[in-house]
Amino acid sequence: MIHAAILAAALTPLQLFSSAEDAWEARTLPAYVAFDTLITHRDVIGNITRGSEHVVLRTFDHWCATVEIDQGSTQPKTSRGLNCLGPAYSPLGFNISSVYPASTQPDPFVASPLPVIASVRAIHYDVTLAGEERIDEAPVYHVILRPLSAPEHYPLRALWIDESSFQVRKLTYSENPGGWSASIDYSFKPYGPQAIWWISEIDAVWQPAQHSKEPAFSSTLLLQNVTFPAL
Repeated sequence: MIHAAILAAALTPLQLFSSAEDAWEARTLPAYVAFDTLITHRDVIGNITRGSEHVVLRTFDHWCATVEIDQGSTQPKTSRGLNCLGPAYSPLGFNISSVYPASTQPDPFVASPLPVIASVRAIHYDVTLAGEERIDEAPVYHVILRPLSAPEHYPLRALWIDESSFQVRKLTYSENPGGWSASIDYSFKPYGPQAIWWISEIDAVWQPAQHSKEPAFSSTLLLQNVTFPAL
């Protein structure tokens, strides 16, 4: 904790955010990830609906196959298409690199062979340090993000940054589709002997547009049995 306190004093909140971006963008993913999710939906009066889903996701282009097992259903429902979003999806604010077999699409995040003369990163947020907390017994910096403009394009609102590695252990982003407003928390942790960072939990709270008769609801997805198969 003494080292963390010294580091916190040495780095500004914006520098913490920049270090988290560097650590995030240095992450790499295998071509595929597979996992099971336990899904819990809660409506505004507390009614709970549960289900489960098995997901096989090609990490780079978000094309995936899912098998959903809904409560009260006798048959699993299988679907394919752009209906699974990994941590590279732009609302999370960062980029992450992955290459999959037989891909003709170049990896846009691979290091260039050209020498780097200078690097400039655009600043889209006002960043403040809310304090130090713990996630999974790891000390983290909790930073708050306020978009300087175009909040619909810069939806990150908070980060929890590992004090020792600057890895993002949790983030919050805001979404406003169709008049709804959502606050969505993504939690991350390293998996397997290679310590590959992937989503561990997603928590979302949805509020309808003003004067709408639609009820608010929340949902929680817990990821289990995360593996990285070579399909």
